[in-house]
Amino acid sequence: VKPGVLSAASSADGSIPDALHGRRLALARWMTGPAKSLTARVIVNRIWQQHFAGKGLVRTTNNFGVTGDRPSHPELLDFLTGWFIQHNWSIKELRQLILSSETWSRSAHHPARETLNEIDSTNRLLAYYPVRRLTAEEIRDSLLQASGDLNLEAGGPGTYPDLIDEIAHLTRHVMGAAAPAYQPSALPSERNRRTIYTFRRRTLKDPLMETFNRPASEISCEARDETTIAPQALALFNGPFVHERALSLANKILNGADDHDIDSGIELVFYRVLGRAPTDDERTQSQRHVRKMLAHHQNHHPQPSQRSRVVRREFVDEKTGGTSHWDEILDQADDYVPGLQPWDVDANVRALSELCLVLMNSNEFLYVE
Repeated sequence: VKPGVLSAASSADGSIPDALHGRRLALARWMTGPAKSLTARVIVNRIWQQHFAGKGLVRTTNNFGVTGDRPSHPELLDFLTGWFIQHNWSIKELRQLILSSETWSRSAHHPARETLNEIDSTNRLLAYYPVRRLTAEEIRDSLLQASGDLNLEAGGPGTYPDLIDEIAHLTRHVMGAAAPAYQPSALPSERNRRTIYTFRRRTLKDPLMETFNRPASEISCEARDETTIAPQALALFNGPFVHERALSLANKILNGADDHDIDSGIELVFYRVLGRAPTDDERTQSQRHVRKMLAHHQNHHPQPSQRSRVVRREFVDEKTGGTSHWDEILDQADDYVPGLQPWDVDANVRALSELCLVLMNSNEFLYVE
């Protein structure tokens, strides 16, 4: 069998050389040639899907064949495909085109919503913007951005974010042996890089990411799920990562270059997290909540805790079923620099962080309208 292209996709034109050198390049040129618009159509549809609540112009993202879904806007898909090819297959320019469109700029609220629900109950024709929740990676990066901790450094090797001890110290089987315990990167600036730079292992899940439907790394994902389940609220409201972000933001506001009292701090929290000033009712409720939390934190002082340097491990042999135990020394623990902790700040900061935590859990923060 000689190298070539599938006759079902196109008649073989002899463009794939018999020699070992140049086969991949020839195949790539065949797939992206001017007569092969299918590749561009698939890419355009996926980009559109990412911006419109996980729904492409063709809903069956992996199936453009006769058994797949028909495009909701065939002329638009044809136009975007041609435009994409003419602009040198630039995904960045395609995104800019979509994000500058009137369709993407539409409000999620429509004055004739009841009539539209009768005509187009699924909003397939996009009369209004389909509300979407931030993806798992966007949630993590947005929390870091709101708290002022996001490291925007680009490129370089992957980093290791913090994981709760129950997950980090879980015994993982690798080729019949126990893998070493997970250890995060030493510095907060490394751990707080964008999620795209965080190192992933198939056998080690980040609970916050998995809860918000980040797809597995070992299989192809045509479209992300968007579930709404109780563990999501628990992860956001109780998770140590979110608490650290709330505490960091409150500390920056109250202990920045200019001194701020709690009332002006409330205004700044709204601007940092939601990008707007609070309404009169929100301001009143926020003041009441922060003062209540201040009284609580003045009477409850957090106790410092030390990061463990030794972890007790357990391993069950896959062949014999026998169990072995040992103590593993976490050799990077001495270099670990923790982020801001509750015992590092006063009651005022801890009280304001309670408001930060509430707003970071709000739908306005988590959803794009």
